[in-house]
Amino acid sequence: MNGIQHRRIDWAMLGTILVLIGLSAAFIYSAQFKSEADPVGTNWIKQLVFAGLGLCAYGALTWLDYQALARMAWFVYGGAVVLLLAVFLFPEVNGAHRWIPLPGITFQPSEVAKVAVVVALAAWLAAPDRDLDEWGTFFACAAIVGLPFLLIAAEPDLSTSLMLAPISLAIMLYMGVQRKLLLAAMAAVLLLAAACCLWIKYERPPEGEEAGPGQVLPRMPLLQEYQKGRIKVFLTKNHDLADAGWNKLQSQIAVGSGGLRGKGWLQGTQNNLGFLPRTVAPTDFIFCVVAEETGFVGGMFFILLYTVLLGGCMRAALRARDEFGRLLALGIGTMLFCHVFVNIAMTIGLLPITGLPLPLMSYGGSFMVVTMIALGLVQSVYQRRRIR
Repeated sequence: MNGIQHRRIDWAMLGTILVLIGLSAAFIYSAQFKSEADPVGTNWIKQLVFAGLGLCAYGALTWLDYQALARMAWFVYGGAVVLLLAVFLFPEVNGAHRWIPLPGITFQPSEVAKVAVVVALAAWLAAPDRDLDEWGTFFACAAIVGLPFLLIAAEPDLSTSLMLAPISLAIMLYMGVQRKLLLAAMAAVLLLAAACCLWIKYERPPEGEEAGPGQVLPRMPLLQEYQKGRIKVFLTKNHDLADAGWNKLQSQIAVGSGGLRGKGWLQGTQNNLGFLPRTVAPTDFIFCVVAEETGFVGGMFFILLYTVLLGGCMRAALRARDEFGRLLALGIGTMLFCHVFVNIAMTIGLLPITGLPLPLMSYGGSFMVVTMIALGLVQSVYQRRRIR
């Protein structure tokens, strides 16, 4: 049944969302701040506008009974695939087909595709007549995930496409879909990833550049040069510090220089002096701004907020009244966890630099609105939970 029952709302989750949105605007403002005499820019205002649109979508999906989505799952999935194909009809931006230009804004369909995959997988596996022990079920799931994966990777946007792997893995493992085959496939992927990293580390440099120790392998043809550069930066301490390694170096300096309590809001020197590039500080590297200005204490506070948010997703999954709702909340919770973990890990050097934003904090309209849509679905599941 559609509607909102205020007594059954997860107010802790909603409150956490509102706090993160407010802090997002504050630190996006700080990420653009230079001095009192310089204009700050309007990205923080735009972020609040995006958040307002997202809150409208959040409320609408909380009102909607999520079970209606199961009947529309394939329309949602098909629409996402059409949008992923449509990006190739528009000119490249920075060497990639990732955006659809709209009046005044650009729209990124890959963000919608992640939620669409969760919805489609949940609807497919939750069907009462689904035989989870059949190999056909496994390969059908692989096809559902594989088509968006290939389209997003072809844009190219490898980091976003790879997010589909842990999301689908969590859903399929929970449902018990050919677990031995899943684990074997996961092991094979990890071995392949390790082999690719070693190949990239020891491949010969481009013509005209001097080869380093052990660089004897032929050039890898599978990845773009900027993607290989990110991996080399991660694997080699002093690789290309003036170019590909600059963001990693400056983000680590920013996080480390924050100390215990930080330098204070608007006082981050790595950001204000431009060492942390202003093109990425409000987006993928917003956590660096937070850590430099609020220190270890502030960073842990943000991690606590995300823990509350993810705990709300898992609570909704545990108390869902049907399998579709449980898988929906589980998939969305996994998606948010991966974004938070990867984004924070890359800023402190534990993972390669990627283009994954921090949920509800990084500047970006598509990501903000889609994140709010996903959380609205979780709230819908929780509101219609089984009372125990």
